[in-house]
Parts: sequence; C-alpha cells; structure tokens
Amino acid sequence: MDLDHMPTSAPARTLSLCRPAQSAGASIALVALALLGGTAARAVLSPLQELLQSDLGFSDNQVSLLQGVATALPLAVVSMPLGRLVDRTNRTRLLITLVLLCAVGSALTALAHSFPVMFVARMMVGVAGFAALPAAVSLAADLSQPAKRSKVIALLGMGQVVGVGGAFFFAGSLLDRLPAALDAGAGLGTLASWRMVQLLFSGGMLALALMLLLLREPARQEVEHAEVKGLRAVLVELAEHRRVLVPLVVGMISVGMADSAANIWAVPVLTRSLHLQPADFGAWMGLLLTAAGFLGVIVGGVAGDLGQRFGGNSGLLGAAAVVAALATPMAFFPLMSSVWGFAALLGSLMLFGTSAGIIGTAAITVTIPNELRGISLSLVATFGNLIGLGVSPTLVTFVAQVAGYGADIRVPLAAVGLTASLISVAAYLVAMRAVRAAQPHST
Repeated sequence: MDLDHMPTSAPARTLSLCRPAQSAGASIALVALALLGGTAARAVLSPLQELLQSDLGFSDNQVSLLQGVATALPLAVVSMPLGRLVDRTNRTRLLITLVLLCAVGSALTALAHSFPVMFVARMMVGVAGFAALPAAVSLAADLSQPAKRSKVIALLGMGQVVGVGGAFFFAGSLLDRLPAALDAGAGLGTLASWRMVQLLFSGGMLALALMLLLLREPARQEVEHAEVKGLRAVLVELAEHRRVLVPLVVGMISVGMADSAANIWAVPVLTRSLHLQPADFGAWMGLLLTAAGFLGVIVGGVAGDLGQRFGGNSGLLGAAAVVAALATPMAFFPLMSSVWGFAALLGSLMLFGTSAGIIGTAAITVTIPNELRGISLSLVATFGNLIGLGVSPTLVTFVAQVAGYGADIRVPLAAVGLTASLISVAAYLVAMRAVRAAQPHST
C-alpha cells in the first residue's frame, strides 16, 4: 500500500510553513491514533458501568441514557455545522479541538457524583469521539488514492478497534491494580478505582492532543465544485446523490445499531447471566474485541478492494452486503449458555459488523464528491448515534420491560441485533442496485 505518495492535485493547506515534510503514512497513523484515543475514552465506560451503577445507584435506563442519548442528542445539533467545517476549514485543528474536549469530558466523568453532571460529561466525550470520524476520514481520503481507499479506511478502523479492545483490556487490568482511593493530600479526595481509570484516560487524551500538533493539512482531492456554496445549495447538491446515499446511510446505521447494543449490554449479560465480574473478563474481552476488530478491518479492506476491482462501486457495496449477512446469525450471542459460545458469537458479530462499516465508509469516499463528504459522514454519525446509540440500548431495556423479561436482557438484545442486521443487508443491496443503475450514465 503506497501511503507515502502525497497527492499534489492542489496546493496543500498547512498549519505552519516551518514544519518539516511529513509522509502520508505518518499522517494517516496520527489520524488513526486520534480515533483510537477518542474511541477508547468513549468505550471505557462499558467495562466500568456495573461498578458505576453500584457506586452511584444508577438504573439500567439511566446507564442506557449515558451510553446513548448523551451522545446522540448533542451530535444531532452539531452534525450539520460539523460537516460544513470538515468540508471547508482546517481539519487538523478541528481534530485537536475534539481531542481536548474528550479529555475534559473524561476528567468530568471521574469527578461526577450526580446523573446530570455525568450526563454532561458523557455528552462531551461521546460527541468528541464520534465527531472526530468525519474529519479523520476526510483527511485520510486526501492522503490516499481512490483505488487504495478501502485499505486506508481500514487503517482508521484499526485505530477504533484497538480503542474499544484496549479500553476493556486496560480497564480490567487497572481495576485489579489501582488502589480504591487516593491520598486526600493529592487534592482529589477519595476516588473509587473506576474514577481513577477515567482520570488516566483524560491524561492520555491531553498527551494525544500534543502529538497531533505534528499533523499537517493535506490538499483536497476530487473536488467537483471549487466555489464555496451556501448550506441550501449544498443540501440541494447532496439530494442529487440520495438514491445511493440514503440506503448506504441506513445500512451503516443498522450495522452500528447491532454493534452498539452488543457493546453496551455484553457486560451485564456476563455479570447477570454468566456470573462473572469485570476482573474475570476484562482482559479476555479486551483481547477478543481487539482480535475481532483487527480481523474485521482486514476483511473489510480486502473484501472492499476485491469488490471494487471486479464490480466497481456497485461491487464495493455488494461486498458490504455479504459481510453484513454473515453477521446476522451472530446476533444470538446473548443466548449462549457457555462463556466460550458467548465469546465466539460476540467476536464474530464484531468482526463482520466492523467489516461492513469499513466498506460502507469507503463507499462514501468513492461515490460522494469531496465537498460533500464531511457533511455525508456527519449525517452517518448523527443518525447512527440517534438510532444506533440513542435508540438501540434503550430499545433493549424497553423490550425487556414490555415483554416481561425484567433485568434478563438476553432475548431482547438478540432480537434487536438480529433485526438491525437484516435491515443492514437489505439497505446495502438497495444501494448497490442504485450505483449499478447510475454507472452507465456516468461513463
């Protein structure tokens, strides 16, 4: 993969003229690292949530709000402005700002003692983590050639995968080693171990922000209309791509819905049904999610490139439909009676779900013009959070309550994951047909 060939289609926008030359490969690595940190800071609440509930007395519904709605609501408000910023302004500065916001939110999470304060803290972390994706994908697309873009997007996905797996792994390890409280003389009073983990993640995000100062803004590729347009004109132009974009967004959202529900409620299933504690599964869950994610981005990158090579852009979406279909039966992981069965199906669900998401993101970068990519990816992030995170976790608890399952969320979790997976397969197939129908007119 030739990541070291910098595109030269337009003058590069840089943060500083005095900075040394930087290879595209190094730049993509920094962008992937930013996604890794933001994803880890957001995901680390999952292995800590049972401890948090016990410490603060939160209910399942409150935790689902912290994990979902806290991110979805503010992201819905900022998505359109964010997309415009990605398409029109310096993306590296935007990325640094989001990383700093994530650091502040992680620190506030560690110090929160009430639901409203915790809700605000998770809003900051969640919005920063998810809002970084459009900027990161836009940067990576301009640092690579279209034919290799699936693999480059896979590298960004690798950062997200390591973030989720690393959050589980390090949280499980730290909970066993950190003392339950800090010396009052340190100025932080008495902190539970889950709060200390949050503070450590906050410090890590601050260090990451300093590293991102090395990142330079690349030239923009594949611009259809160089002139700056108003929001109304942009939306009109975006609507011209609706036959492909709408089902593509639905497919990506549905994949995220199944994965989000699994990520958030896997830990309660392990503790309530399989009677494990965070220290028992933190390490192997981290390794499982990391391994599944690594394989997922590899499968997504390779399958996407193969699909595009043999079928063009429609073949790329066909590959997404195939891997989404493979994920469908894995939604039954909560019903497994053994830890091994649970782990095997959960890992497979994450593997194929990650692959489908990687290919879907790559499809946006090759089917949507540069000046519309930021706003398109922001729409994915917004609706993905509103439905995937804002609705999916709460939908599981709602189904459990209505159907009389109570705290036993295994069947509701499987039902939500199965339905979302089937919808994703259908949506990717619709997008594939739309691209195929448009191809003769574009040649």
